[in-house]
Amino acid sequence: MSAEYALGLLRGGERTAVEADGGLRDEAEGWQKKLAPLDGSDSEPVPSGSFEKILTRIDEAGTSLPGTATKRAANAEWHQYSEGIAYRVLNVDEQRGRQTLLVKMQPGALYKSHSHDIDEECLVIEGDLRYGDLVLRAGDYHLATPGALHPTGTTAAGCLLHVVVGMDI
Repeated sequence: MSAEYALGLLRGGERTAVEADGGLRDEAEGWQKKLAPLDGSDSEPVPSGSFEKILTRIDEAGTSLPGTATKRAANAEWHQYSEGIAYRVLNVDEQRGRQTLLVKMQPGALYKSHSHDIDEECLVIEGDLRYGDLVLRAGDYHLATPGALHPTGTTAAGCLLHVVVGMDI
């Protein structure tokens, strides 16, 4: 990651993380010293802002592939659901009345008991999620069908979930 920082390729949270980490920052400075002889100082200077413009065009090209949609992590808008639980909307399917979410639960967070009127799909990406005696871990998939009742959910270590639910969460 420090090499990418030295080359100016990191953006958003990744760039901030390197700047905040003294060890990574020192490593990045080492890379900059190694790469300095390659800077092309005998050539004409590149106009200010050119690199950012190139990166923006690359990013825009990646989001405009026909028939696709891309949402960048760096631009994520997280919503607070309840204490210790936040979610990000990945997709809304108005026609089916469903939405796809990324859900973060902090260690010890509680998700209130609830019932289902349509299928709810949940994939645990990392961490753990417990509903009563049922413990889900990274890689586990859980489907709750209409009429199913979930007891209060909790997490010991915190978790990241990919969830497909109805429109009302």
